[in-house]
Amino acid sequence: MLDKIKSLLRRKSSCVLATTDGNTPHCYLMAYIISIDADRLYLVTPQHTKKYHNIKYHPGVSLLIDTRGEQKRSHTQALTITGTCQILKDVNEISKVRKVFKQHHPHLHGLIQKGDVAFLCVKFDSFLFLDGPENAHHEILR
Repeated sequence: MLDKIKSLLRRKSSCVLATTDGNTPHCYLMAYIISIDADRLYLVTPQHTKKYHNIKYHPGVSLLIDTRGEQKRSHTQALTITGTCQILKDVNEISKVRKVFKQHHPHLHGLIQKGDVAFLCVKFDSFLFLDGPENAHHEILR
């Protein structure tokens, strides 16, 4: 099942990110890049956003990646990920992530070049993989 999950992670490039301020959840449509081992993903956001503030103080996040629009609704796959989101600090890691973002998401070039952006890393804790409307598979990683 993990191979199927990793295949979906590699095939897609956008997700819905859910954060919290401690009381209220907030969702955002985000572009992402996946690590080589598909064990974490990276996001970019301006530092003045609600999501940045939420992650800084409440690093537990949830992500949704799905295949809506790719095939019949009865065959839609949806992956819910729970994880911990870190704000990257290492300049070498940020440089590498920035370079890959530019390659995979050229439409975000203007955002990526700004000085007030943060690169984020989500380390996965668990997956809930829905393969069609009734086949659910849960994987706990930590």
